[in-house]
Amino acid sequence: MKLENPRIPEALSEHYELPDEDEFENCLFDEADMAHERMRAKEFRGCVFRKCRITDADLTRAGFVDVIFDHCDLSRTCLETAVFNRVTFDTCRLSAAEMVKAILRGVSFKDCKADYINLTEAKADRVLFTGSQLPEAALENVILKNVEFTDCDLTRATLFRTPMKGVDMTTCTLDGILVNLPDLRGMIVTPLQAAELAKLLGLVVK
Repeated sequence: MKLENPRIPEALSEHYELPDEDEFENCLFDEADMAHERMRAKEFRGCVFRKCRITDADLTRAGFVDVIFDHCDLSRTCLETAVFNRVTFDTCRLSAAEMVKAILRGVSFKDCKADYINLTEAKADRVLFTGSQLPEAALENVILKNVEFTDCDLTRATLFRTPMKGVDMTTCTLDGILVNLPDLRGMIVTPLQAAELAKLLGLVVK
Protein backbone atom coordinates (compact mmCIF):
# COMPACT_ATOMS: atom_id res chain seq x y z
CA MET A 1 0.00 0.00 0.00
CA LYS A 2 1.33 3.39 -0.98
CA LEU A 3 0.21 6.44 0.97
CA GLU A 4 -0.14 9.96 -0.32
CA ASN A 5 2.64 12.12 1.10
CA PRO A 6 1.75 15.09 3.30
CA ARG A 7 1.23 18.18 1.17
CA ILE A 8 3.93 20.50 2.46
CA PRO A 9 4.46 23.86 0.69
CA GLU A 10 7.98 24.90 -0.28
CA ALA A 11 7.85 28.11 1.76
CA LEU A 12 7.39 27.63 5.50
CA SER A 13 7.49 30.19 8.27
CA GLU A 14 10.05 29.14 10.88
CA HIS A 15 9.27 29.00 14.59
CA TYR A 16 11.50 27.97 17.49
CA GLU A 17 8.71 28.07 20.04
CA LEU A 18 4.94 27.76 19.91
CA PRO A 19 3.14 31.07 19.28
CA ASP A 20 -0.03 31.79 21.25
CA GLU A 21 -2.41 30.91 18.43
CA ASP A 22 -5.08 28.29 17.83
CA GLU A 23 -4.42 27.56 14.15
CA PHE A 24 -1.09 27.04 12.39
CA GLU A 25 -0.58 26.78 8.65
CA ASN A 26 2.61 26.25 6.63
CA CYS A 27 4.89 26.38 9.68
CA LEU A 28 8.29 24.83 10.38
CA PHE A 29 8.93 24.13 14.06
CA ASP A 30 12.68 23.53 14.25
CA GLU A 31 14.05 22.04 17.50
CA ALA A 32 11.22 23.71 19.41
CA ASP A 33 10.69 22.77 23.05
CA MET A 34 6.96 22.20 23.59
CA ALA A 35 7.26 19.95 26.62
CA HIS A 36 4.30 20.26 29.02
CA GLU A 37 2.55 22.70 26.67
CA ARG A 38 -1.25 22.80 26.74
CA MET A 39 -2.32 22.70 23.08
CA ARG A 40 -5.86 21.35 23.27
CA ALA A 41 -7.89 21.52 20.05
CA LYS A 42 -5.18 23.40 18.15
CA GLU A 43 -5.10 22.93 14.37
CA PHE A 44 -1.95 22.28 12.31
CA ARG A 45 -2.00 22.27 8.48
CA GLY A 46 0.95 21.93 6.13
CA CYS A 47 3.42 21.95 9.04
CA VAL A 48 6.75 20.28 9.77
CA PHE A 49 8.01 19.48 13.27
CA ARG A 50 11.76 18.83 13.13
CA LYS A 51 13.65 17.52 16.18
CA CYS A 52 11.03 18.96 18.50
CA ARG A 53 10.51 18.01 22.14
CA ILE A 54 6.78 17.58 22.68
CA THR A 55 6.87 15.40 25.79
CA ASP A 56 4.11 15.37 28.43
CA ALA A 57 2.11 17.83 26.33
CA ASP A 58 -1.67 18.03 26.05
CA LEU A 59 -2.88 17.85 22.44
CA THR A 60 -6.32 16.47 23.19
CA ARG A 61 -8.71 17.01 20.22
CA ALA A 62 -5.91 18.57 18.17
CA GLY A 63 -6.07 18.34 14.38
CA PHE A 64 -3.16 17.53 12.06
CA VAL A 65 -3.56 17.71 8.28
CA ASP A 66 -0.53 17.37 5.97
CA VAL A 67 1.99 17.26 8.82
CA ILE A 68 5.45 15.72 9.19
CA PHE A 69 7.01 14.83 12.55
CA ASP A 70 10.73 14.32 11.87
CA HIS A 71 12.92 12.94 14.71
CA CYS A 72 10.56 14.31 17.38
CA ASP A 73 9.96 13.14 20.94
CA LEU A 74 6.25 12.86 21.82
CA SER A 75 6.68 10.59 24.84
CA ARG A 76 3.76 10.60 27.27
CA THR A 77 1.93 13.20 25.21
CA CYS A 78 -1.87 13.14 25.29
CA LEU A 79 -3.34 12.93 21.78
CA GLU A 80 -6.74 11.59 22.80
CA THR A 81 -9.46 12.11 20.17
CA ALA A 82 -6.92 13.88 17.94
CA VAL A 83 -7.38 13.68 14.17
CA PHE A 84 -4.49 12.85 11.81
CA ASN A 85 -4.89 13.12 8.04
CA ARG A 86 -1.87 12.60 5.74
CA VAL A 87 0.63 12.61 8.60
CA THR A 88 4.12 11.08 8.78
CA PHE A 89 6.00 10.15 11.96
CA ASP A 90 9.60 9.58 10.87
CA THR A 91 12.07 8.24 13.47
CA CYS A 92 10.02 9.62 16.35
CA ARG A 93 9.64 8.56 19.94
CA LEU A 94 6.05 7.97 21.07
CA SER A 95 6.66 6.03 24.27
CA ALA A 96 3.48 5.91 26.36
CA ALA A 97 1.77 8.41 24.06
CA GLU A 98 -2.01 8.45 24.51
CA MET A 99 -3.92 8.17 21.22
CA VAL A 100 -7.15 6.87 22.71
CA LYS A 101 -10.07 7.33 20.27
CA ALA A 102 -7.79 9.08 17.78
CA ILE A 103 -8.68 9.06 14.09
CA LEU A 104 -5.82 8.22 11.72
CA ARG A 105 -6.18 8.44 7.94
CA GLY A 106 -3.22 8.10 5.62
CA VAL A 107 -0.70 7.97 8.48
CA SER A 108 2.81 6.49 8.41
CA PHE A 109 4.92 5.46 11.42
CA LYS A 110 8.47 4.81 10.17
CA ASP A 111 11.30 3.64 12.46
CA CYS A 112 9.46 4.88 15.55
CA LYS A 113 9.91 3.86 19.16
CA ALA A 114 6.37 3.55 20.46
CA ASP A 115 6.54 1.24 23.46
CA TYR A 116 3.41 1.42 25.64
CA ILE A 117 1.59 3.59 23.09
CA ASN A 118 -2.16 3.56 23.74
CA LEU A 119 -4.36 3.37 20.64
CA THR A 120 -7.43 1.99 22.40
CA GLU A 121 -10.65 2.62 20.43
CA ALA A 122 -8.74 4.39 17.67
CA LYS A 123 -9.91 4.29 14.06
CA ALA A 124 -7.11 3.59 11.57
CA ASP A 125 -7.65 3.79 7.82
CA ARG A 126 -4.67 3.46 5.46
CA VAL A 127 -2.01 3.37 8.16
CA LEU A 128 1.52 1.98 7.81
CA PHE A 129 3.75 0.84 10.67
CA THR A 130 7.26 0.20 9.31
CA GLY A 131 10.34 -0.81 11.32
CA SER A 132 8.74 0.42 14.52
CA GLN A 133 8.97 -0.79 18.11
CA LEU A 134 5.54 -1.32 19.68
CA PRO A 135 6.16 -3.57 22.70
CA GLU A 136 3.42 -3.44 25.35
CA ALA A 137 1.28 -1.33 22.99
CA ALA A 138 -2.44 -1.12 23.74
CA LEU A 139 -4.40 -1.78 20.53
CA GLU A 140 -7.70 -2.68 22.12
CA ASN A 141 -11.00 -2.30 20.28
CA VAL A 142 -9.26 -0.63 17.33
CA ILE A 143 -10.96 -0.43 13.94
CA LEU A 144 -8.35 -1.39 11.34
CA LYS A 145 -8.93 -0.71 7.65
CA ASN A 146 -6.07 -1.08 5.17
CA VAL A 147 -3.43 -1.21 7.91
CA GLU A 148 0.02 -2.73 7.35
CA PHE A 149 2.71 -3.76 9.83
CA THR A 150 6.21 -4.40 8.44
CA ASP A 151 9.24 -5.39 10.54
CA CYS A 152 7.59 -4.24 13.77
CA ASP A 153 7.99 -5.51 17.33
CA LEU A 154 4.64 -6.07 19.05
CA THR A 155 5.97 -8.12 21.96
CA ARG A 156 3.29 -8.37 24.68
CA ALA A 157 1.02 -5.96 22.82
CA THR A 158 -2.66 -6.09 23.75
CA LEU A 159 -5.05 -6.66 20.84
CA PHE A 160 -8.32 -7.47 22.61
CA ARG A 161 -11.44 -6.91 20.47
CA THR A 162 -9.37 -5.79 17.47
CA PRO A 163 -10.25 -7.97 14.44
CA MET A 164 -7.03 -8.81 12.56
CA LYS A 165 -8.59 -10.37 9.44
CA GLY A 166 -6.40 -9.74 6.40
CA VAL A 167 -3.59 -8.06 8.37
CA ASP A 168 -0.19 -9.45 7.34
CA MET A 169 2.05 -9.88 10.41
CA THR A 170 4.60 -12.23 8.85
CA THR A 171 7.55 -9.86 9.33
CA CYS A 172 6.65 -8.87 12.88
CA THR A 173 7.51 -10.09 16.38
CA LEU A 174 4.37 -11.25 18.19
CA ASP A 175 5.83 -12.87 21.30
CA GLY A 176 3.46 -12.85 24.23
CA ILE A 177 0.67 -10.86 22.58
CA LEU A 178 -2.62 -10.69 24.47
CA VAL A 179 -5.59 -11.26 22.22
CA ASN A 180 -9.04 -12.82 22.02
CA LEU A 181 -8.80 -15.92 19.87
CA PRO A 182 -11.74 -14.98 17.57
CA ASP A 183 -9.92 -11.76 16.66
CA LEU A 184 -7.03 -13.78 15.17
CA ARG A 185 -9.21 -15.25 12.43
CA GLY A 186 -7.84 -14.33 9.02
CA MET A 187 -4.62 -12.80 10.30
CA ILE A 188 -1.69 -13.67 8.02
CA VAL A 189 1.25 -15.28 9.86
CA THR A 190 4.22 -17.57 9.22
CA PRO A 191 4.17 -21.28 10.24
CA LEU A 192 6.49 -20.44 13.15
CA GLN A 193 4.20 -17.66 14.33
CA ALA A 194 1.21 -19.99 13.99
CA ALA A 195 2.95 -22.53 16.22
CA GLU A 196 3.54 -19.87 18.87
CA LEU A 197 -0.03 -18.58 18.66
CA ALA A 198 -1.30 -22.15 19.02
CA LYS A 199 -0.14 -21.95 22.63
CA LEU A 200 -3.04 -19.60 23.22
CA LEU A 201 -5.25 -22.63 22.58
CA GLY A 202 -3.29 -24.71 25.04
CA LEU A 203 -1.76 -26.76 22.23
CA VAL A 204 1.73 -28.19 22.42
CA VAL A 205 3.36 -28.17 18.99
CA LYS A 206 6.19 -30.71 18.48
